[in-house]
Formats: sequence, structure tokens, C-alpha cells
Amino acid sequence: MKLVRLLFVIGIFAGLALATGCSADLHNPTATEQNVQIVGDSVFDLSGDIQKVLKTLSGGKMYKDRSVSGAKIAAIQSQLNTALGRTTLKTVIADGGANDILQGSADCDTDPLTQGCIDVLDYLGDKMDTMLDAMYTKSPDYCVWLGYYHVKGSEIEKNEAIDFAYTDIYPGIFSPYAPGSGVVYVYVDPRSIIVPADIKSDDIHPTYNGSVKLANLIWNAMVLNNMYR
Repeated sequence: MKLVRLLFVIGIFAGLALATGCSADLHNPTATEQNVQIVGDSVFDLSGDIQKVLKTLSGGKMYKDRSVSGAKIAAIQSQLNTALGRTTLKTVIADGGANDILQGSADCDTDPLTQGCIDVLDYLGDKMDTMLDAMYTKSPDYCVWLGYYHVKGSEIEKNEAIDFAYTDIYPGIFSPYAPGSGVVYVYVDPRSIIVPADIKSDDIHPTYNGSVKLANLIWNAMVLNNMYR
């Protein structure tokens, strides 16, 4: 009976949390640095290696990581909105958009890109623009956006869509936030440093060595731009 009573009490508290929208923050609860937060998808979340390498580079700070494997850009925007609830937030590390292509119905394998794929990429650009605007109106002065590297094998045809983002999306979105604008929001391009051996057999996600490279790319951008870290 005690076990039944205990489970009943747990159920009541869980129900209240869902009903009121109030619950403990159980995502990455061991974070020691809340003023630097990570939002994104499985590039960060699947292994957690980028966060761990950044902890070493920062001298032991565990950044708050809100990333979720499989997250599309709308979900990552929601992660960011939660992070922006912290009024002392100083730096955001982000990625996003790949799952909208990988899980979407648009054909992004065709060369040249189909209009449907370009429409998805434009949608991603609009979402990113909205996210940067939200950061600008809130507290963080710094953002490093991790762009995507070239994938391989069965996903290799997606690389043209990835290149399109660098030529037609990122420059226009990030240029208003260059050094001198009062904030520094930059994107980093890992295409030249991530080679096929740095990608797992699923043809998408970084190996540990790949994650080390990505973490160092992020860290170097933070140091170069004198970002809070």
C-alpha cells in the first residue's frame, strides 16, 4: 500500500506540473555557467561531446545546454526563448535547420536545388533572423552560430543546400550584427575542417574527433571576438 500511495503522490505532483506549466529544469541540471547557453539539435545533444570539450577549454565551466536531438528550427527557437528568460544571459551558442531538411518533404537532393528546397532554406533564414532579433532586444551581446559541415555517403546530395546557406542566407542575416553594431553575432563555417573521417557511419553526426574540431572552432570565435565565455 505504501508503494501505491507513493506512486499516487508522484502522479499528483506530475499532473500539477503539467497542468500549471511549472516544473523543475531537468535539462542539463549540472550546468555551472548559466550565462552561456547552447541551443540546437543533435550536433550538440546526441553525444554531448562539444559541451564537454568547451568545458575543458573554459577551465571547467559547464555551459547550460538546451539542445535536443531531432529538433527543427521552430523547436530551437523555443529553446532560445526559454534561454532568453534569463536576464543575465551573455552568450548564445547555436545551430539549427538540418532537421527541417532531413525530416522534411522538400527535395534537397536534386542538382540544381528545387524551388521547394529553396523555400525551406528561405524559411530557415527567416526563423534565424527572428531569433537574432529576439536576442538583440534581450540581454545577450554575443552569439556564435555553428553552420553545417558537408555530410557524406547517403546524405551527400544535401551539400548543395548547405552551401546555399553560406552564400544566400548567413551573410545577410548576420551582417547587421558585426563588430561595431553594439553586439557581436557571428557564424562559423566548419566545411574546411570536417572531413569524412570526422563523421559517423550515419553520414550526418560528428565523431568525437569531429566534435573536438567543432568545439575548438566555436571557442576560437568566442576568443577572437572577446565574447563572455
